[in-house]
Amino acid sequence: MPVFDYKAREASGKLLSGKLDAPNRSIVADKLRQMGYFVVSIKEDRAQQSALDVDIFEKFARVKPRDLVIFNNQLATMIGSGLTLVTSLNVLSQQVENKKLQEVIIKVRDDVESGISFSSALEKHPKVFSTLFVNMINAGETGGALEEILRRLAMFAEQSEEISMNVKTALTYPVLIIMVTTGVVLFLVMGVFPKFEILFKSMDVALPLPTQILLTISHWLREKWYAIAAVLVGLIVFFLRYRKTPAGKYNIELFILRIPVFGTIIKKAGISRFARTLGTLINSGVPILQSLRIVETTVGNAAIAKIVNIVADNVNRGESMSSPLRDNKIFPPMVGHMVSIGEESGTLDTILNKIADFYDSEVDSTVKRLSSIIEPVLLIFIGGIVGMIALSLFLPMFNLVKVIH
Repeated sequence: MPVFDYKAREASGKLLSGKLDAPNRSIVADKLRQMGYFVVSIKEDRAQQSALDVDIFEKFARVKPRDLVIFNNQLATMIGSGLTLVTSLNVLSQQVENKKLQEVIIKVRDDVESGISFSSALEKHPKVFSTLFVNMINAGETGGALEEILRRLAMFAEQSEEISMNVKTALTYPVLIIMVTTGVVLFLVMGVFPKFEILFKSMDVALPLPTQILLTISHWLREKWYAIAAVLVGLIVFFLRYRKTPAGKYNIELFILRIPVFGTIIKKAGISRFARTLGTLINSGVPILQSLRIVETTVGNAAIAKIVNIVADNVNRGESMSSPLRDNKIFPPMVGHMVSIGEESGTLDTILNKIADFYDSEVDSTVKRLSSIIEPVLLIFIGGIVGMIALSLFLPMFNLVKVIH
C-alpha cells in the first residue's frame, strides 16, 4: 500500500508532519480531517514503499481498449447521475482492476482536484489516452456534453476493437500454419532425411530425381545454414531500420495495401478507421481541420495518412475534402462521392459513419469468406509439400527392396 508524507495544522495553528498508509491521497486527507487537522500538503513517499509490494508484472502492464471502454461507460454513468468529476474519478480509482489504469486515474483525479482541466490532465498520459481521446474530451468539456462524449468514445473503442480483431483473425491463422509447416519441413529435410541418405548409399540404391533434388536441398541447407541465418538477420535489421524512415514506412505500408486479399482487408479496415474517427470527431464538435490532423496521426497506415494530409491541406486552403479522396488509388471513388454529398448537404459526420459501417461489414464478410476458403487451400499446400517429401523417401525404398531381393 502507498505511503504518504503529510503536513497538517492543529486547531491551535501548530504544524505537524508524519506518514500514513492509504490507497490514495483522498483517504489520507479524510483521515486527517477526522482527526481535527487542517491539511497543508500530502505527497506520496515512494521510497518507503516495500519492494515486495511491487508486482514485477505491473511494470510491464498496459491499458487495453476494453479497460478504457469500461472506464468511459462507468464515468459517463456517474456524471449522468449527478456526481462531480473528482468524486467519480475517486470512486473509479478504487474500483478499476487494471493497476496501470488505476495509477493514471489517481494522478488525473489529483490534477483535476488542483484545478487543471480534465482534458489537460489526460494529456499528461499519452500512452494511455490518445490524441483522439483527449481532443474529444476537450470538446465535451467546452460544449458541456462530457457524458455524451464519454459514451461515444466507449462505442468508438468497441467498434475499433471489433474491426481490429477481424483483421487479426484473417491474418493470424495462415501465418501460424505457414510457420509451423516451415519448421516441420526444415526438421525433416535437415534432421530426418540425411539418416535415410546413409542407408541408401550403404545399399548402393539408385536415387530417383525427386530424391536427388531433396538431397541437394538438404546438403545446401546443412552446409550454408550460417550464411542463410546471417542473410535473414541482415534483411530483418535492414527492414526494421528502413521502416523507421518516413519513406520506408510509407513504401512498406503502401506495399501491404497492394497485397492480394490480405492487403484488401487491411485497406478496408483503414478506410473504416479513417471514416469512423473523422465522423466521431466532427460529431463531437472538434473543428474539421483539427479533426483531420488527429486522424492523420491515428489512422494507422502511412499511405492512408498521406492522403489525409493532402485532404487537410485542401481544407486549410478553403477547398473541398472530396477531390483528394477521389484522385488517389487507395480510396475507392465511392468514398469521395459520398463525402462530397455530405459536404453539400451538411451531414458529413452522418455520411462518414455510414461509410465506416459499410466497410466494417465488408471486412467482416471478407474475413468469413476467407476463413472458409483458406483452410482447404492451406491443406492442399501442406499436403503437397508432405507428399513431395514422402515420395522422395518412398521411391528409393522400392529400389532398396529390389536390391535386397
